[in-house]
Amino acid sequence: MNNNFNINRIDHHVNKMNISFKKRIYNFFLKKTKFIIMNHPMINISDTSAEVAEVAEVSEVAEVSEAEYLFQKKDYKKALINFNNIIKKSFLNKELYYNIIKKIALCYFYLKKYDLAINFFKFILKYNTDNSAEENIFHLGMCYYLQSNDYLFFKKMKYIKIFLFLRKNYPNSRYLPKIEKIIYNAFLTLKKKKESIGMYYFNKKKYKSSIRVFKQIINDYQDIFNIQKYYIYMIISQYKVEKENKNYSFEKTMKLHNTYLQFFLETKNSFIYEINLSLPSKIKKQFQKIEIHLILIKKITQYLLYNNI
Repeated sequence: MNNNFNINRIDHHVNKMNISFKKRIYNFFLKKTKFIIMNHPMINISDTSAEVAEVAEVSEVAEVSEAEYLFQKKDYKKALINFNNIIKKSFLNKELYYNIIKKIALCYFYLKKYDLAINFFKFILKYNTDNSAEENIFHLGMCYYLQSNDYLFFKKMKYIKIFLFLRKNYPNSRYLPKIEKIIYNAFLTLKKKKESIGMYYFNKKKYKSSIRVFKQIINDYQDIFNIQKYYIYMIISQYKVEKENKNYSFEKTMKLHNTYLQFFLETKNSFIYEINLSLPSKIKKQFQKIEIHLILIKKITQYLLYNNI
């Protein structure tokens, strides 16, 4: 059969898929993907006539059944060999082809060959956006998750993005409890790292840098964690900066403190009185002194304005 003819038929079928969902997945995962599956590219998919399909049907069924049996028995090495042999055939119907690609991806996943699994999951997500997309996205995220560690920070960011994508597009996913736990723990780890950086700058009296880091923590994690103490450290840092620069109106510190008070008064933020916070007593005393100073500035300013002085 003419290869160009087959490819045109494939394009016709692919274009009839759910375009909007395919684009979402493609844009999210696959813009930079240049992966070609070994020596069995898409040309192996065939929409052949019923007569040709019938000739190959008996042998295909037997081989697929054996490979599936090995897969179910968790003999992933042998199953992988069988699936690869099947997929090298000249003619496979589209549904069977995609199913085998998925099984190859899963074999690599269970064999902990995550880089290879990632390539196959990306491939199938690019060309086949059927009902198994949810499962494939989950396993793609798990590949990055299981590869991640403190030295592979970019892997951590990838699986977080993938799981957030999955949570957004599949709000009723059966994987939700697992990915919620993974996302929470990942954010907790990232927050702790940023917190240690912020505290390093704070203790070194590099207050401009500590302001930047604490602000980033607040912006990134205020919907997940209690961020009260980061506001306190940021207010102290801002106060120190303005005092050093002789900005005795403490305008920026006042603005930060007003925002802090608004958060404090909103019960949903779970802010508590500073005396009960798990903070060094030195920090609590510093913050208390700053608050008193800001209140005095505000009172004096109001008095002067009221009396036109």
